[in-house]
Amino acid sequence: MIKNSTNNTNKRFHLQIIESTISKIVSNSFLIKGWPLTLLGGLIALYLANKSKTWSYDLLLICFCVCIFFWLNDAYYLNLERRFRKLHANVVSQSEREINFSMTPPCIKGGFRCALVQPIFLLSHVVILIIILLLLFLK
Repeated sequence: MIKNSTNNTNKRFHLQIIESTISKIVSNSFLIKGWPLTLLGGLIALYLANKSKTWSYDLLLICFCVCIFFWLNDAYYLNLERRFRKLHANVVSQSEREINFSMTPPCIKGGFRCALVQPIFLLSHVVILIIILLLLFLK
């Protein structure tokens, strides 16, 4: 048994590296999720306070672009996390001899487009986009 456990050292180390990478991706994604709420909230409040100004309409266009940008960013991080989880699963199923410490995550079915239309993103980003569009067209 001890001999078998030492044979899996490379596999364990590779799995730890992948798990660390997944953890960093999730942490970065979580930190970035707070930015659009703050930014959009501030821009919309600034718009509402200055509705009569000529430049206030531009704030809504900026809000629209910011929302799209963060939606794409969230989908990118989700897709990247899924790819590294797939790499983790692949390494788990490999034998000790097949371990090559590759950190190139495999492509997954659906990829970025599938991540883009996840229900949580549709409920958050699309709702915000609809509100911004209503403010744009109800001016």
